[in-house]
Amino acid sequence: MLASTFLQNHDIAVTPLRVELVEMLQQSNRPISYDEFLSKIKANKSTIYRNLDILLSKNLIIKSEIEHKSFYELSDHAKAYFVCEACHKMEEIEIPNLPGKNIKSAVIKGICEKCS
Repeated sequence: MLASTFLQNHDIAVTPLRVELVEMLQQSNRPISYDEFLSKIKANKSTIYRNLDILLSKNLIIKSEIEHKSFYELSDHAKAYFVCEACHKMEEIEIPNLPGKNIKSAVIKGICEKCS
């Protein structure tokens, strides 16, 4: 789906920056760090944060924090990740089943097989 259509379908005003943010998220096969947005998009920090917050407030993206860094991805389904504390590789894993809980995201930290 085009980024502009995606924004319109969720009653968000279409701006070049929002289109660029959504396109980056749509094209990525992994969560994108805030620093990656900053390095690829020509806008100031607070403008990027404000626009990400709009997408968060509509539950269109998921924000995960790992090692005090924010990562963003489209919220097409709940997601869980295992993050190796040695090599920092992030791997999507199956969401834990917690009856009665509506999980949006989960981060589990440890040491991967390669680093153990």
